[in-house]
Amino acid sequence: MVLPGGDGLRAAALAALMLSLAQLALAQQALAQPASAQSNDCSREAASIRKAETQLPRLEVAPPADQQIVCITLETNILFAKRLGAHVAQCPRSPYAQKVSDWQRTGEQYAAQFNERRCKPAIKTFRG
Repeated sequence: MVLPGGDGLRAAALAALMLSLAQLALAQQALAQPASAQSNDCSREAASIRKAETQLPRLEVAPPADQQIVCITLETNILFAKRLGAHVAQCPRSPYAQKVSDWQRTGEQYAAQFNERRCKPAIKTFRG
């Protein structure tokens, strides 16, 4: 993949973001199931969230001057926070129930930065 003005680091960052986007798409499919099936999938979804959380792009390592990477990083983390909130709403006994308020605050902070930077939504999967 050739990216305008890109280099190996940028390509690697975008590849990592694309992996996160694929995981968010899978989560959207899981949330579209009936409530009875969702309750049976709480532990599976928690495991998926645990894996996704370890692979989230980190804002502190995104090149600040690269608007595209920063915006996608923010949006990916915002959507993860929404995914986590939706999971805990369906699975209140989830091990993530204790983390949901921290992620909600983080999601709100990232949403503010997303708006301040005038980012445009690029991820068309999970919208919680």
